[in-house]
Amino acid sequence: MDETIDLAGLAGTRHVDLLEDGDPRQIGPYRLLCRLPRGGQGADVLVGQAGSDPLVVIKRLPEAAPELARRRLATEVANASRVKSSRVARIVDQDLTAEAPYYVQEYVAGTPLDEFLAQRSGGLNDEELRRIAIGLLRALRDVHAAGVVHRDVKPGNIIIAGSDVWLVDFGISRYIGPETVPGTATTGIAALGTKLFASPEQLQGAVLTEASDVFSWGMVIAFAAGAVHPVDPDDELPDSDYFLALRAGRLSLAAVPHNLLDSVTQALRFDPARRPTVAQLARQVEARTRWLGGASQIPDPRTNLGDLRSVDAVVEAGRYQLSRLERAVADTRSGYAAALALAVLAGLVAGLVLAVLFHVVV
Repeated sequence: MDETIDLAGLAGTRHVDLLEDGDPRQIGPYRLLCRLPRGGQGADVLVGQAGSDPLVVIKRLPEAAPELARRRLATEVANASRVKSSRVARIVDQDLTAEAPYYVQEYVAGTPLDEFLAQRSGGLNDEELRRIAIGLLRALRDVHAAGVVHRDVKPGNIIIAGSDVWLVDFGISRYIGPETVPGTATTGIAALGTKLFASPEQLQGAVLTEASDVFSWGMVIAFAAGAVHPVDPDDELPDSDYFLALRAGRLSLAAVPHNLLDSVTQALRFDPARRPTVAQLARQVEARTRWLGGASQIPDPRTNLGDLRSVDAVVEAGRYQLSRLERAVADTRSGYAAALALAVLAGLVAGLVLAVLFHVVV
């Protein structure tokens, strides 16, 4: 009975599958409930629960997994553990030495962006795009602050939850920070990720920087604007033709609203050195979309202490909260009336203070 309740709740937020005949019913202390789509390297991705604890996601390799796959899983765990963010699911358990190695992560109760768009008749509206753009930039800022490049920013890895926008799946991430670590295990084809959202340098197998994730951000926003890929709508171009289209700048950005168009265009520059940073994009997007407002099925990105890591981040967060207040005042009758009443009250107080001062002086 408990399993039915859990599955019913999960099915309301994202696509899940029943456990298969050969699946275990328990991994460590976790009772398995259902499946999510398989991960890279042939990994099983399962939803489980230990007793009455919150749901978790368990990523598990088969027992016959080769050593390279095990090393990649260990790299994924190490990189995800470096990131301290309220927008990235925490690693809560692991057993990388088991016959079938696995790790356990927070379950984000939400809907992946690709599934969210599939439920709509078109792309996101302007306010929803604003929220996805800012929420994803804040998640990337946290990832990059940990010295990690995600390398697989795509709609399926962006979860729209009840309180924020989350970034998941560090399967092909790469640590580029100052700390010395053993050689990477995410090279070659395994590091490509999803072609339709990968940067040109990623498609070439070149050394990647944070600018690669910036390109993927731009492609995600362009895709979400019209629910159509801006380069290969039918996913039919050969790899070589797709790369040439990127190099020639053949992108259809007609669906991107004007206040986001410049930011998306800059993020999608072929040369990574010419793309803006995540911090620059965050300031630009906030400034140019601050007056949008409107209905949205996507949560407004929340601000927490972890966001205030630099002067720029504090200014950006302050401006974002100010814009929410400005819209509340300007766009609603109650807000406008409250602001007018406060202005009148402030005027009366100021008048009384001046009258008292004038009386004292006289």
